[in-house]
Amino acid sequence: MRMTKICSYAFAMTALLAFSGAVAASDQACPAPSAIKQAGVSDAGTQQEETNYVATENGKAWKGSVSAYDDQKPDLKKLGAGKATTDNAKSLVACDYYNGTVATLRLTPDAPSTSAAKAVAPAGK
Repeated sequence: MRMTKICSYAFAMTALLAFSGAVAASDQACPAPSAIKQAGVSDAGTQQEETNYVATENGKAWKGSVSAYDDQKPDLKKLGAGKATTDNAKSLVACDYYNGTVATLRLTPDAPSTSAAKAVAPAGK
């Protein structure tokens, strides 16, 4: 009997947390590939050298970077919309962009999210 009560409480708490997460969720549209711009290079001349990318969509800023040593470089003229990803446990929203079948760039919101979010894939170029 005691174990059944504990399981019931555990189930109720899980349901409550899931519902709370759903209420806090907000849609964030991934920027269209045409909105992505190269924003310069950081840590030039070091092993941490990266090319930075930015985009603004619906008033929200997004950012990403690609290592200078990465074999796959984004071609902004051919960049296609990819997959929107969320991790509500970490409040992470990410938008992956592809050149062909290879993911070459990941953008995340510039300001960290304070609530759970749901990413929405862009409509395309």
